[in-house]
Amino acid sequence: MPWEEVVEETLRAEPAIKYLPLRFAVTDLKLPDGQVIAAGEPILAAYGAANRHPDWHGPDADTFDVTRSMKDHLAFGYGVHFCLGAPLARLEVAEALRQLFARFPGVSLAAPAGDLRPIPTLISNGHQELPVYLRAAG
Repeated sequence: MPWEEVVEETLRAEPAIKYLPLRFAVTDLKLPDGQVIAAGEPILAAYGAANRHPDWHGPDADTFDVTRSMKDHLAFGYGVHFCLGAPLARLEVAEALRQLFARFPGVSLAAPAGDLRPIPTLISNGHQELPVYLRAAG
């Protein structure tokens, strides 16, 4: 499995930024379900929700699956607001993972996944620490 596949599925399932910082509607916005966001009301866009929408990724959208055929996501934004550094970020993470697992093929969590403490913020996604056991190759 190429590390690039792992990177894309990770960005889809757990983007670094969970929510777009608060925006405000400049005009009334009618949603498909009939609700209206009035001009001036705050909008909190959730990348995580969009990236896990079952209409986009199927009924297993909440499942982390590196073999998923369609890994499209909004982790780097969209359109004119797409991150210019996205290709470099993808390359850096894939190479870091490649080197980490080449050097420490037995790397594993040193704590149960359920004990990991998330960063206490609404914006960022991550953990306060990530304890691991490193087992060198050879």
